[in-house]
This record gives sequence, structure tokens and C-alpha cells, in this order.
Amino acid sequence: MCIVRHVAILIRSLLVGCAVVLMVVTTSGTTRAQPPATPTLFPTPLPLPPTTSVWVAPSIPRDVLRLFEPLRTSLPLAGEQSAEVQLVSAPSSGLYGTTWVYVPVVPFPTVADNIQLSDVLRYWQGDASALGYLNPRGKAPILYLADTTLVWLQALLGAPAAAAPIMVVPEDGLASALWVNRPAAWSILPFDRLDPALKVLTVDGRSVFDRSLRLDQYPFVQYITLTGNADKVNTVVQVLQADGHWPPTNRDVNKMTIAVMTGVTALVRATAFAMETNSINFPAQDLLPFLADADIVHTSNEVSFSPNCPYPNPAYQADGLVFCSRDTYFDLLKTIHLNVVELTGNHVLDWGTAAMTHTLDIYDANKIAYFGGGRNTEDARKSMEIDDHGNSIAFIGCNPAGPLYAWATAEAPGSAACDDDFMRAEIARLKMQGKIVIVTLQYEEYYTYTPPPDQVEFFKKYTDFGADLVMGSQAHQPQGFGFTEKAFIHYGIGNLFFDQMADLGTRQMFADKLIFYNGRHLSTVLFTGLIEDYARPRPMTAQERTDFLTTIFQASGW
Repeated sequence: MCIVRHVAILIRSLLVGCAVVLMVVTTSGTTRAQPPATPTLFPTPLPLPPTTSVWVAPSIPRDVLRLFEPLRTSLPLAGEQSAEVQLVSAPSSGLYGTTWVYVPVVPFPTVADNIQLSDVLRYWQGDASALGYLNPRGKAPILYLADTTLVWLQALLGAPAAAAPIMVVPEDGLASALWVNRPAAWSILPFDRLDPALKVLTVDGRSVFDRSLRLDQYPFVQYITLTGNADKVNTVVQVLQADGHWPPTNRDVNKMTIAVMTGVTALVRATAFAMETNSINFPAQDLLPFLADADIVHTSNEVSFSPNCPYPNPAYQADGLVFCSRDTYFDLLKTIHLNVVELTGNHVLDWGTAAMTHTLDIYDANKIAYFGGGRNTEDARKSMEIDDHGNSIAFIGCNPAGPLYAWATAEAPGSAACDDDFMRAEIARLKMQGKIVIVTLQYEEYYTYTPPPDQVEFFKKYTDFGADLVMGSQAHQPQGFGFTEKAFIHYGIGNLFFDQMADLGTRQMFADKLIFYNGRHLSTVLFTGLIEDYARPRPMTAQERTDFLTTIFQASGW
């Protein structure tokens, strides 16, 4: 293993064109030698004084250098002392500054959720065991960094101890390096470089996805500014700003959409009885904090509302699989701020077509968008599109499991049957329009944590069609995860509001908080809950969460 030190020398060599070789970790777990990519600055001349020269500090991320693209050869490189304009890290954001936020990450199948800054400092000072909790096997984790990030961290924290295990890899290879070397691997990388295959750690309980996060209380912030000859700095900045190439930050909360995907909702039987005897909103009370920051809240409501739905019987009577929900229960969906409802469920027509039509009228009246089911075949299979915080997201779902009577027809409401020709063409159309495409499926219900091969193959098909995320809405028992080259898969989210209390597996549940940023899926935050009182999901205890995530990650083949 190659532990790289004195990285400032390495980057200075890079900037003047020296052939320095880094060790690159490949996905096979071996290493290969590869010269680092030299940043090419400024080949397109723009109206700047030809004598304007620039020095770039070695801690500047390459993504910031790319912001200079419109200036390229107009600004020749110079030494730090002779350059008229310097691009540098600074103690705080200046008049011509940009704020770069960094995030500690681990591979997605990691149980740990939080990292302590005090432990990071101990690690940096040579106590590798300080972060042993990131690795359940007890081995000290290696910190994988891009070269520029390491130089910045040296300026922030001081030189690392010789015993601190640090590996420099190309920025584009960080995610694969962490996975190849998991679980003894972690990284710190720029916010906009986050990858769905990585898990974001909170820092002393603070999350970078919290829109109210005060950056002056968050440790991993780099302030980058232009300094030097005032007139020439001002000219450079004017050109950058005019071309939109100088954003104030790589973490613009106005470009971030938070969507929460949940699983099965069925406000019937013992769940409905608990609502009647406690309060309509009783099931939501412990979930609301997790939903509070969501722009989009989704559930798969499998049951139609009906004005003549009888008072619930909590027993599993002979006709216990013919479901309806009383209209008053709709208040629960309003309480969780539901604004996207999926209708792929196989019980949507249990109470007949009139009840489903009545339900669709309720959703329309309350401006709750629906997909995966509808008033007829055409309505049922259409995508539902939402534009939020600059992200354009399309939901589309279907039901391959049936039963036949649950599917919509040309004249009658129901769920959308899966039509591969339609789905392939529709997903392609949505992707051509720049949508983030989420496919949801009401698949066969397997009461296993590990999805069987037929389910894996079926879900992957939709990633091949171009879906960015594929989510299993059918699962009463939550199932594992998967990744393809471009897509995130959750085979089964589990119950949200349903009364299956007989087995631990059906009491366990997920809610997936999907973070979208600047047009792509950036990260996923997992709520893990345990259903109580036949109705109420509560957050798992620390030990319950550890046991559950360990089981799920093993079921995912990790």
C-alpha cells in the first residue's frame, strides 16, 4: 500500500508539468500506476489584459479550476509572488470568494452514522484506532483523499502524523477505492462530489443535508477567494460572474430536493382500529421529525377510501383481505404532508371501482399527485413529474403481480399493469427531457430480506431502460439494496402504516430520504423503524438499528 506524504510538493510538481505517478486503486482490488491529470487552464482567450497572470494554490479543488474554463489561456500561470491574481484558500469567505463544503463518507453498507470531530483530530495525530467504530471488524480505517483535499486538510489541521494511514487516489476514483477496501475505508470529499454508493456521516450530529446548518459551526469548510491586484481581480471576477462560472458555493441549498420514499400504507384492520381508539394521527407521531424537512413525501397507499367503509375490525377475520379505509383516515396522510401517492397496490379495487374513483377525487381535491394507477389504463400508466429546487423528478410505477381484477382497463380505474414496451419508451422520453426517473414496482411479495433472483432480474431491467432509481413498494418485509453502474435499487422498503405485528420482519421498516442536487441523486439517508401498537412506526434503538442494517447489508450480498 502506498501512503503518500508531502503532497504539497506533489501538487506543485503537477502544476508545472512534472510527471508524478500516483497509485490508483482499481475495482479488482489491485493497484496500477497512472500519471495524474494535469489541470489545463484557460485555452479560450477572453477580453482580459494579456499581462494578467495567476497563481493557483495547491489546495484548490479541480472542480473550482474548471470554473475558470472561459478564461483559459488568457491567464498564464505564474509564481505565487509574481502573479497579479492569486486563487487561494482563506480563513473566511471574501468579497470574491466561494465556499466549498466537504463531507466525511464511508461505503453505503456501513452501520455507523456519525463521526466525532475530536476522533478525526486524534486520527490525524496518529491514533488510527480513534475511528475504529467505522469498521465493525476493528481494523483501523484508511483515509482515502484527493490530492488537493489533503493539501487543504493539512492547512486546516496541520501536518498529519506519520502514523496516520492516508492514501491519495484520483478524485474520480474515490468511491470505487472505498468499496474495494471496505469496511476499513473512509474519505472526506466535496459536497457536490457525493455518490449514492457512499454513506454521508454526520459530524457531531450535524448533517450537511440540514438546510439550516450553520457553516460556521461545521468544521469541513474551505473558503476560496481571488486576491491580488484589485483592478485585475475585479476584471476576472466580472468575467466569471457574467458567464455564470463563479457560484458562491458547492452546497447551494436552493438546488437541493429532499424526497422521502415509504412503503406500504393500508389504513385497515388493527391499524384503523388503533386510529379510531387513539387518534387519527396516532400512527405518525414518531415519524414526523424525519419527514419535517422533506419537499416530497411518498407512500404506496394500497387501499381506497369509501364513505360507506364500516368501522374497523382488528381481528384477522375470513374476509380480512378485502380492504377499505374510512374517509376520516385521510387526515393522517395530510398530517405527514403526503404530496405523492403511488397506486400500484394490489388492493386498490377491493371495495370496487366507485371507491377508487372517489379516492382519486379526494387526491385531486387535495392536490396530491398520483401515479402507478388511475382512472383508466392511460391515466394509470402515465408518469408524474415534479419540479423542485431546480430538480426535475419523474415517478412512474406499475404492478406486474396482479391480481388481474386490480389492473386498470380502458374504461375502469385500477393499478397500472407493467408494459415493457411502454415503460422502455417512456423512461427514455423522460431521460431525454433531463428528468431524474424513479420507477416503483408492486412485485410479488416475498417475506425474505434477500430478494430472489427473479426479483433482482426484474428490477435491473428497469435500470437497463434508464431509470435512476428502482424502488420496491410491494414488500411487507423490507429487503436489501443494490447498485448498478448508474442506478440505486431498493428491493423492498417495508410497511409504513399496516398491522402486521406477528413477525419481526414485518414490523421492521425503512423510509428512504433521497437527496437530489443539481439534477442528480446525491445520497440516501435511511430511517429505520419498528412498528408498535399495530400502527405506529417508531425509530429503532441503536442496537436494533445495528442488528437490522447488518442483516440487510448481508442480505444485499455485502
